[in-house]
Amino acid sequence: MPSPLSSDQIEGVIAWARQAGELAMPYFDRLDTVQNKADQSFVTPADRAIDTFLSQKIQETFPNDGLVSEESLSGQNGSWPDRIWVIDPIDGTTAFSQGLTGWGITLGLLVHGQPGFGLFYMPLLDDLTYTRGSDEVYHHRRDLRGAVRTGWEQQGFLAVTAKSHARFQIDLGITRTMGSSVANLIYTARGAATATFLPSPHIWDLVAPAAILQRAGGVLRYLSGREIDYNELLDGRKTTEPVVGGHPDLLPELARVIRPRLAVI
Repeated sequence: MPSPLSSDQIEGVIAWARQAGELAMPYFDRLDTVQNKADQSFVTPADRAIDTFLSQKIQETFPNDGLVSEESLSGQNGSWPDRIWVIDPIDGTTAFSQGLTGWGITLGLLVHGQPGFGLFYMPLLDDLTYTRGSDEVYHHRRDLRGAVRTGWEQQGFLAVTAKSHARFQIDLGITRTMGSSVANLIYTARGAATATFLPSPHIWDLVAPAAILQRAGGVLRYLSGREIDYNELLDGRKTTEPVVGGHPDLLPELARVIRPRLAVI
């Protein structure tokens, strides 16, 4: 796939992410600002402010592109252009509101139904991971191509979400949760985590890290091995089965050691 964004455009998106981080910080570690959405997930004024800011920037700069955001789904009556931005203003809102580090700002771009660009920025740590060109991926200036682990040696671990063990039996040595679904996949792309398990993510949890992970040598698949059809998720629904990410040689092992619990806690 040719690069969907020029170098100047990528620098602009990076600048947006940094500005969004500045919008977030006044609300960091502020449980008193948290509200419950209709689905009982959390939202803060930072989520809404960043959503408005990024949506405006995208619509002004790329007026012909579509846009899906966790905080403002804007479907187009089932008809979408070839390019669709998929953003999450703050992935890891619970961690954000509780004063933890594992949250970040996510911008991804679908091109003809495939992840073409991804960026994840963790403002508290000034931690940036993003794709560039058709095959490059960087953590700051570190080239991540080939960084995905191929085995569980050297304290390898499975990155999971907080409720994974309540819903699934995971017969694997070490698991950790980063506070954000996207962060789990980003650390997998960097080679810190060996693989990631997400029980029921949304499209905004997947597009940006999929672009990053693929360039680092990994893949995203459903636990069954089926490829993900991102177009099926544009309406904001959760995936119908769990998603795993990591080196393609490792994913079949995860299908053997992760099983649903008979009774959900």
